[in-house]
Amino acid sequence: MNSPVGPLSPMPSIGAIGAVGSAAPLVNDQAKALQRHLVQCAKARGRWFGLALFAERLQGVVQPRLATTAALGAATLALFAHWL
Repeated sequence: MNSPVGPLSPMPSIGAIGAVGSAAPLVNDQAKALQRHLVQCAKARGRWFGLALFAERLQGVVQPRLATTAALGAATLALFAHWL
């Protein structure tokens, strides 16, 4: 189920096509970028995808309020340490 994903189709290099003069169509940069993106998306759907998604959302909430989060964390830790 979580097997590695390789290239969707073989892509010849531009230099090899021009030197040999074959009839294979040139692959433009947008198609290469789309192929890399699709491979990256397929690899991202691994075993820990849900946890990574949660961590990314948590980072989006905490990062803009880093000072406030640190202050509240320190206050909570101080209150918990005092309670013990």
